[in-house]
Amino acid sequence: MYFNRTNNLIMTKVKNFGIFALILFACSCNKQLNIMPTDQIDGSVVFNNISDLNKGVLGVYADMNEEYFLQLGSIPADECRIGPANNGANGNAQSLFDWAESSGDLTVTNPWSNAYQAIYQANKVLAAIDKVPVSSSGDSIQKAYLKAELLGIRAFEHFQLYRAYAYSPMYNAGALAVPYVTNTDINAKPSRPTSTVFFNSLVQDVKSAAAVLGNSANNPVSGDNTRLSGLALMALQARIALYCTNWLLADSMATLVINNAPLATIEQFPQIWEGQSNAEMIFKLKRTNQSTVRPGDVFYNVPFGLVYFAPSQKLLQLYDTVNDVRYASYFATYDSLTQSGELPWVVKKYAGSAGAQNIADVPVFRTAEMYLIRAEALMKLGNVAGAGNDINTLRAARINSYKKKTFDAASIQDAIMSERYKELAYEGHRFYDLRRTGLNVVRNTSDLPSGFTNTTLAPGDMYYYIPIPQAEVLANPNINPNNPGW
Repeated sequence: MYFNRTNNLIMTKVKNFGIFALILFACSCNKQLNIMPTDQIDGSVVFNNISDLNKGVLGVYADMNEEYFLQLGSIPADECRIGPANNGANGNAQSLFDWAESSGDLTVTNPWSNAYQAIYQANKVLAAIDKVPVSSSGDSIQKAYLKAELLGIRAFEHFQLYRAYAYSPMYNAGALAVPYVTNTDINAKPSRPTSTVFFNSLVQDVKSAAAVLGNSANNPVSGDNTRLSGLALMALQARIALYCTNWLLADSMATLVINNAPLATIEQFPQIWEGQSNAEMIFKLKRTNQSTVRPGDVFYNVPFGLVYFAPSQKLLQLYDTVNDVRYASYFATYDSLTQSGELPWVVKKYAGSAGAQNIADVPVFRTAEMYLIRAEALMKLGNVAGAGNDINTLRAARINSYKKKTFDAASIQDAIMSERYKELAYEGHRFYDLRRTGLNVVRNTSDLPSGFTNTTLAPGDMYYYIPIPQAEVLANPNINPNNPGW
C-alpha cells in the first residue's frame, strides 16, 4: 500500500536538497488514446544536439495548459457564482457550474486530452533522448537534467489526471485510476489500473527525477521557477502524500520545501499576482501574449466586459476586507460592471496588465500550500499545536496586525480547510479538496443563478464525480467502467 505507515518507505537523501525518494505508492492513473501527433518528427532527426533537446523540453512545457484543471477544480465548487449577463457565452462551463455537464463537454474532455498530449510529447522526447549526441561533460550533465525534467513533468501530469478522474475521490488503494502512459503507442487500449499500480509507476518517475534534480551542483535550470526543479519535486511529493493520507511523508516533504522557500511577506504578496515578484513561487507556468490559453479568461471576458464567473459571496465573506492582503490581491470591484447589469466583483488574481489582460503566470506550487499541507498532516498525527502554529504563521504573513489564535482538536480542521479555501482560491484546488475529504459542496443561496435551487452536491451524487470523456470510452473499450453514475 502506498505510504504504509510502518516504514514501507525508503527515504533517500539527495545531495544539497535532501529529497526523499518515494516507493510503494498506492494510487492509480488514466491514459489518453485519441492523441493526434501529426505535427511530430522523429526525435533522432530533431534533436541533433543539446540545444535542440532543450527546445524539445520547452515544447513540452508549452503543451501544459493547466488552466483546464484550474477550471475543473474551481467552477463546480463553491468559489464562484455565474455572472448575470453570462447567458450561454460559455455553455460548457455553465453546465459544469450547474452540476449538469456531460462526458462530451469541453470542460471534461480538455483536461484529459491536454494532459495526455503533454505526456505523449514528454514520452516522444524521452524515447529519443539517449540518442542525442554530447560533445562535453557539460552537455552530459544538461542532458541528464533535461531527462529528469521530463520524468517529473510526466509524473505531475499523471497526478493531475488522478485528482480529477480517479474512480474514488477519497484515497482508496484498490480503486481504479487512470492509465500511466510511458510509451508513444497511440493505438494502445489500456485498462484502468488500481491506485496501487498507478502510484508504483508514478513513484519510479519521481525517484528518477529527484535523484538528478535534487543535486544543485551544475544544475542548468537552477533558479528558474518556470522549470521543474528539485524543490518543485519535493512540493509534488508533499501534495501526493496529502492525497494518499501519508501524513508522515506529507509533513517531511512540506518541511523541506518550507525550509528552502520562505513565505512571501505582506508587502511582497500583491506583487506576485502583478507579475513583479517570484516570492514563494516554487513552480509556475509562464504565460505571454503568444499563449493560446490564459487563466483570466476562465472568469472574465475583458473585451466585452462580460463576467463569466464572479467570486462567490460565501468566499468573499471569509476575508478581513481591510487587513487581509489576499482580498485586494484576488478581487476587484468595478462600478462600470454594476452599471451594465453585472455583479461588481471580479476575480482579479489573473487580471494581467495593460496590453496583456488576463495573461498571468499559472501558479503550480507555492510555499503557502506547503504550510497548509503540513498543518493538515500534523493535525492528523495528533499535533494540534504544531498545526495551529502553521496556520498562525500563514495568517500573520497575510493579515496586518494578526493576533495568533489557540486551536483545539475541534477547531483546527475547520481552520485548515477555511485557510485552504481562502489562500488557494482559483488555483484549482477547492473541488478536489472537498472530494478528497468526503465533504459536500455547499453553496450559499445568494450564489445560485436564477431558477437554480440546489445548494448541495454530495458524495453520492453523479456530478460529484468527473467522468472519463465519452470520446475515450468510445475509442477504448478497456477503459470501462466509467466513474460512479456515469
